[in-house]
Amino acid sequence: MEALQWFSLGVISMLAINGMVYAHQVIRLKWYTLPLLLAGILDMLFGIAWSGSSFIEGYPQSGAMGLSIFTGSGLLLIIMTWRHLVMPGLKPAR
Repeated sequence: MEALQWFSLGVISMLAINGMVYAHQVIRLKWYTLPLLLAGILDMLFGIAWSGSSFIEGYPQSGAMGLSIFTGSGLLLIIMTWRHLVMPGLKPAR
């Protein structure tokens, strides 16, 4: 079960990094956009890893708390960065 968790986290992180690189190539972003997105993604991955490890160790309250605090703050950081820094760079299709 633990090996599946770490494999899934690796796949998710590679997809996120590839998505950020693609977005950087397609959209003209400011220099601080990618580090903010990366910090949000790493925060979310840390929350998922914390939650999975805590549930495996038998501490479900710690897992739920880590999932809500770390993953929630990472998701909030990604949403705010996307909304205020990435979306203005997108041009509507004609």
